[in-house]
Amino acid sequence: MKKILFIFIFIIIPYQTLFCQIAIGVNAQTFFETLYFKNNKYEYKDVKGTPYLNPNFQIADIGSYKDIPTRYNSYTDSFEFKKDDLIYIVPKEDNLSKIFFKTTGKTFILTTLDNAKVYLEQVSSNPLVLKKITTIFKDLKKASSSYEQDVPPSFENIPPKYYVSKDGKLFELSKKSVSSNFSEKEKSLKSFMKQNNLSFDEESDLAKIADFLSK
Repeated sequence: MKKILFIFIFIIIPYQTLFCQIAIGVNAQTFFETLYFKNNKYEYKDVKGTPYLNPNFQIADIGSYKDIPTRYNSYTDSFEFKKDDLIYIVPKEDNLSKIFFKTTGKTFILTTLDNAKVYLEQVSSNPLVLKKITTIFKDLKKASSSYEQDVPPSFENIPPKYYVSKDGKLFELSKKSVSSNFSEKEKSLKSFMKQNNLSFDEESDLAKIADFLSK
């Protein structure tokens, strides 16, 4: 991969479109390859798998802006959109904090988690259940003997984490977290889950568990 010597940042004069708000005016993939592959060994095309929830751009509403070709990079936790065959990064700004994909019905919300701005997928709106999707990068693993083969670099999805709100704060929706943060309901929740055959491992069950905790 060729080393990139400059990253240009543009401030674009507003003119009633989303494109006036882009914070980084370079090709997003080039930017992220420079940022996350600092040793310049790889390009995305060299890595097995994909950092994208869906590599294709899908029509989405971003804040008040409609019908924007958009995709989510779960490795960099960023949304990218396309204009004139260039790819741009959606700034993590409050007025662009909700992204709705029209074809899939998925909604992502920009929120603060562990003192950082992150995107979480909305699994349920009432009660509110949010999901953090994360992709990690695994570097090349060289063979340790002539009987083995090199394992190529890859992107790997790790199990998502789910969150529920309590007193304006987000808590992980897991057995361990509920025991710590909802201790007053731990015993009754256990009975409720057993009666209704619910599990923290089933996404479809989490709204019912969150609803019980919210009462």
